[in-house]
Amino acid sequence: MWSTEIIFALVFVVAFLVALPIYLTAERKSSDGQREFNKAAALKLTVSGICALCALLGFFLWGMHRESTLILIPIALLCSVVGDYFLQFIALDERKFKIGIFFFALTQVFLCIFLILQHGISWPEFAIAVGVVVGTWLMITLLKWELGGAKYPLLAYTGILIFVASKAVLALFASVSIPLPVSLMAAGMGLFVISDSLLGIRYYSGAKKSKSLIYLITYFFAILFIALSSLF
Repeated sequence: MWSTEIIFALVFVVAFLVALPIYLTAERKSSDGQREFNKAAALKLTVSGICALCALLGFFLWGMHRESTLILIPIALLCSVVGDYFLQFIALDERKFKIGIFFFALTQVFLCIFLILQHGISWPEFAIAVGVVVGTWLMITLLKWELGGAKYPLLAYTGILIFVASKAVLALFASVSIPLPVSLMAAGMGLFVISDSLLGIRYYSGAKKSKSLIYLITYFFAILFIALSSLF
């Protein structure tokens, strides 16, 4: 017989799977006018809100009785909802980019604190993060991407993201039995890296007109997996 946690998770997964394609359809039409743009923005926040609500309710129903540090996951996902709002509107105001990056950086900071409290800290994640930041800086320089004032916030965010993703993956390989929560967190962070890499390429390599929404699909599944990791 299924546990209450599994049934709870399935309800949110179904809601997510229903809302995501509706949002993606609206996003493709978001350039057709202000009304369509606002509709896409509302649906985007709905999808990310489903994930944040899943983690938040899960914490108050079960998590707080098992591990108080689990509250950091819904807090992180709520920051991502705010980040989604600001990044949705960078098409209208590029200045909102830095604010969006700030809130997504907060998302990674809270996840980082959670992972450190759960699995400790070691030098490999630092080495990986530094290596990726240096590589990103070289790529930006060689390809002559025009980032303006966003360059250093973007590099700082990249460092935090890669550090957290490395921590999650290393925790997975360090686990003998590979528990489900660790697997979901590692998968979520891996998808986060893929999504942000695709988003960076889209906005700074001259591919803004691309109709591919893979970066959004990977992002939303990333936060879904991270939310689910807090339930089990």
